[in-house]
Amino acid sequence: MKFTKMSWEDLAKDTITLAKKIEGTDVDEIISISRGGMVVSRILSDLLQLPISHIAIESYEDMKQQSEPIVTQVSPREFKGEKILLVDEVSDTGKTYKRALSYLATLPISKAYTASPYTKPHTTVIPDFWVRNLDSWIVFPYDVRETKEAFTKQFGSEEKALEKMKELGFKDWELN
Repeated sequence: MKFTKMSWEDLAKDTITLAKKIEGTDVDEIISISRGGMVVSRILSDLLQLPISHIAIESYEDMKQQSEPIVTQVSPREFKGEKILLVDEVSDTGKTYKRALSYLATLPISKAYTASPYTKPHTTVIPDFWVRNLDSWIVFPYDVRETKEAFTKQFGSEEKALEKMKELGFKDWELN
């Protein structure tokens, strides 16, 4: 498996580029797919001056896709006639977006757009707005503990996990 370590700076730059692509689109509110889409949604909320709601969907465990994404939380808002921007950090297989869009189809919204800074070549859902297509597992800067735990399982020890993380560009201050 190939890995790409995303720095805070890379994520910020790509999200700003994403905001520029969305700018001018008639949207009333962001719905963040949490947890992954929360950081991107917060930045977009600031730049596009939009409120945020969220939907929680669980799709992965230890870097492995579960058979079907599960909706675990939804917003209590009704979204009557509103135009929604559904945001996640990556469109990997597309299953999470499909599950979120099927949920949104049960709401009285007028339109749903999708946005993600990153897509994968094999995704079945290309977001309406995206920035980069990457053919690797993306290690986000807010996933240090989760990455360490998954790498420990994958590589057999915490020591090997930390070595791999350093190879990817993690600094000592991030790992300590």
